Amino acid sequence: MTTDEDRARIAERLVALPVHELIDVLRRVLPQYTEDPYGIRTALVLAEATDYEDEPGLEVELVAWPDRDYYNGGLGIDQGLWEHGHCEKCDAGVVSNAKRAYCPYCGSRCGLT
Repeated sequence: MTTDEDRARIAERLVALPVHELIDVLRRVLPQYTEDPYGIRTALVLAEATDYEDEPGLEVELVAWPDRDYYNGGLGIDQGLWEHGHCEKCDAGVVSNAKRAYCPYCGSRCGLT
């Protein structure tokens, strides 16, 4: 079991990462918490929530993992989460720093614009 100090040190290191590197670290961790009991699949994912000042409601999109093969082992452009789209397989709204990414829920390739 970790202490509060251990978790604070981990959090401090994560906060220091640029967004595209943070996403890559979480890509390695969050899928480990996916469960499929009784035919009901749940997955721990990273999401971005946006509240537009002049529109009611909250827009929530899953943060898609950059397609590292497409980017020759890289993480895509370090530009923030500016690329948006939908996963064709599970119909989730997705956002990423990369135009070519994977849906964090179903693992399908997504093309973002």
